[in-house]
Amino acid sequence: MKLDHEFYKLPLTFDVERLQQEVLMLDESYWKAHHEGFKGNIAVPLLSVNGEVNNDFKGPIKETDALQKLPYIRQVLASFNEVFGRSRLMALEPGCEVPLHTDINYHWYKRVRIHIPIVTTDTVMFHCNDKQVNMKAGECWIFDSWKHHKVLNDSHLRRIHLVIDTHGSADFWDMVSKSEIPDLRASSLTTKHLDFVADKQVAIATELHNLPVVMSPGELDFMISELKHEVRSADNEAASQQGFFAILDKFAQNWRHLWGQFGSTEAGWDSYHQLRDKTFQLARNYDNRLRLSNDGSALQMLIHCIIDPALNVEIAKYFNNNSATITPATKSVTPAKTATARAPIENASSFDDKPAAPMSRNSPCPCGSGKKYKQCCGAL
Repeated sequence: MKLDHEFYKLPLTFDVERLQQEVLMLDESYWKAHHEGFKGNIAVPLLSVNGEVNNDFKGPIKETDALQKLPYIRQVLASFNEVFGRSRLMALEPGCEVPLHTDINYHWYKRVRIHIPIVTTDTVMFHCNDKQVNMKAGECWIFDSWKHHKVLNDSHLRRIHLVIDTHGSADFWDMVSKSEIPDLRASSLTTKHLDFVADKQVAIATELHNLPVVMSPGELDFMISELKHEVRSADNEAASQQGFFAILDKFAQNWRHLWGQFGSTEAGWDSYHQLRDKTFQLARNYDNRLRLSNDGSALQMLIHCIIDPALNVEIAKYFNNNSATITPATKSVTPAKTATARAPIENASSFDDKPAAPMSRNSPCPCGSGKKYKQCCGAL
C-alpha cells in the first residue's frame, strides 16, 4: 500500500518471551519455502484461503491448523479488532535477504502489511526507498510496500516476523496518523502492551470477500484512474502515454456496457473475458515503454491491479446470491479466437499465433506447457 512515509512505528508492544515460546515450539514441518524460491525465505501460513497451506489470495480466509496451536498469537491478532486477509509467520535464514522489489498488485494496493518482529537482532535491517530501520522484537510496524523495499539478515539467527495483511478500519488509520515516524515525529499516543491471558477465548475477523466475481464499473474506473495518475507522475513519452490511455478508456467504457447487460452473472463471463484479453493484447505493446512512480512497469500494474482481478470466476462457488452462481466454474472456457479479440494496434505484430487465453489467468496455459497462463503465453 502507498503511504505518506516509508515507515510507521505503531504504539503497540507485545510479549516477546511468549511470542518466541509459541513460535519456536512449532514443528519444523510447518515451515514452507517461499513460493517464488527466494533463498532462505520460509513461512508458516496462519490465515489463508480455506485455512489451507497455500499462497492464494482469492476466497474466504480462515485459520490454519498452525494458528490453532498459538494461543497468544491468536490474542495478538484479535487485539487489533480488524478484519485480516492472508497472514503468516515469515522467516529469513541467517545471511539471507528478501530481494529488492515492489508490491504492484491488487491485493496489496489497498492492504497494508503489519510487521511484529519475534526473533531478530540489531543487525537485521529493513530497507524501504532511501530509509532503513531495525525493527525490535515485540514492536509493531507498517511500511510503504509500493516503494522498493528489501530485508537483510546479517546475523546468525533465523529472523521471524508475524506479518498481517489488512485494509484497516478508520480507527486503525487514526492510530497510524498519530504514530511515530522515524527521524520525523514521535507518537502522540501512549503505547499499549498486550499481555498473554491463559485460557482466554478470542475471535479473529477474517476476509470472506476479498475479490469480486466481476469487478464493478466504479471500481474499474477507480483503478484505471490510479494507473493513469502513476503514469503521469513518471517521465513518460507523451505519444505512448496517450495511446495507452486510449486503450484504458475503451476498456472501461466497454466494461460498463457489459455490466449494464450482465452484471456479474455467468451469462456475461465469456464476454468480460474476451474484452479483458483483447485489452491485454493491445496494451502489451507498451511493455517497457511506460513507467510508474516507483519505476515499475505500467503494463505490470494494468495486469496485476486491473486485468487479473477484474474477473474471478473461480470464486463464484463461494457465493449464493443473485449476482453469482454457487457452482464452481471448473469447466474449461476458451473463447473463440476472433479478429476482434486479437486486433493489433498500429505497427504492432499479430498475436494470432498465441492460443486463446483461459477464463482465469491462473488457469493452466492452453499451449500445454503445464504452467499457469499468466506465467506462460500470458506473461509480459
